[in-house]
Amino acid sequence: MSTLEPQLRSATPDDAVTIAALAVQVFLDTYATDGVRPDLAREAYAEYSTEAFAIRLQEPSRRFFLAEQGTGLIGVAEVQVSALSAPAGAVVGAELVRLYVQPRVQRLGVGKRLLQDAERATAVAALGSLWLTAWEGNHRARSFYAACGYQDIGATTFTFEGNS
Repeated sequence: MSTLEPQLRSATPDDAVTIAALAVQVFLDTYATDGVRPDLAREAYAEYSTEAFAIRLQEPSRRFFLAEQGTGLIGVAEVQVSALSAPAGAVVGAELVRLYVQPRVQRLGVGKRLLQDAERATAVAALGSLWLTAWEGNHRARSFYAACGYQDIGATTFTFEGNS
């Protein structure tokens, strides 16, 4: 990684294509550990398409925070800034939908800075809590969130194409 300090900013609709590319990269790095299966590829291209992010970027209750190094996107946080009930536990607040950091810059503080932006957005919206879900097999993410003070309060199931 170069020594340039990452710059943080809010996303605009023009960022949909770079957010989509980063999201596919991180998604496959995280979940396709045994190779890219057709079901994972379809999920990646549906959920993380440029069009899907273009729609989400227009939603008034969503906030996207970006980390850039030079002219390249290296991280993104997506927050649903409305009072939502977490699928486990008795938590109501904003949802950290995703926090994706390019693998080459993980463990360098980018994720923590994006998480702090998400927490500030939650506080500004007076929602009190920020909650998230993380895949049980994503040990890097689970360790990161624990180190940031987040607690495991229960389990939920995410299902796509018959996979849970």
